[in-house]
Amino acid sequence: MLEAKELGFRVGNKQLLNNFNVSFEPGKIYALVGHNGSGKSTLLKLLAKQQDATSGNVLLESKTVAKWSDKDFAKNIAYLPQHLPATDSLSGKDLVSFGRYPWHGLLGRLSSQDKQYVEEAMELTDTAQYADRLVDTLSGGERQRVWLAMLLAQRTKYLLLDEPLSALDIGHQVEMLTLIKKLSESLNLGVIIVIHDINMAARFCDHIIALHSGELLIEGMVDDVFQESELQSIYGVPMHITQHSAGYPVAMPGDLEPA
Repeated sequence: MLEAKELGFRVGNKQLLNNFNVSFEPGKIYALVGHNGSGKSTLLKLLAKQQDATSGNVLLESKTVAKWSDKDFAKNIAYLPQHLPATDSLSGKDLVSFGRYPWHGLLGRLSSQDKQYVEEAMELTDTAQYADRLVDTLSGGERQRVWLAMLLAQRTKYLLLDEPLSALDIGHQVEMLTLIKKLSESLNLGVIIVIHDINMAARFCDHIIALHSGELLIEGMVDDVFQESELQSIYGVPMHITQHSAGYPVAMPGDLEPA
């Protein structure tokens, strides 16, 4: 179990996250939604041990993350930042192999087991065809899948993804989320994803967590959050909800009241 307990983060006089309490279970996909600056990426960085909380705690298996070594923590939590590191001269297989770092060190030789995990991760994400391609020559969707393969090679319990869809067109967004949902179900992975499209969240995620100005606004299962009053409180505009024929709700902005 990954848990946030009265979690807060302050920079100077600005409170970016305040008194946040939520538990995240394996095998479920959690969407973090809200306006820009609402605290989504800050929360993800705290959960990923990329920043230290200024109040409260993040607990992994009931132990505060401060007591986990970086390598042991990385065996449980894989994090994909919004702005990805450079991949100059790296092939797809090179990048995916970096996922084995927590288990043997950056300069350690890959064991036969490591190589098997790398191959399995590339097969699961349909990226084996990019093993010898330079990552920088791949399309946006192809690159995202290779990065996802790297996280899978890490063999963790949780994937933390900060806006992995931002550079993708609608087709590749659906493709990526379909893959993430399949992997979450088949591997019992907990996935926490920052996502802007509330309808994508409803279609592919199990749980929605909405933040506003660093505060937890609403959290719950999709059907609980997908109420017109709840969505209006998140986005500040009237929202109408219809049901897609495939069985998931769809929200559309309603008419604004005249000034």
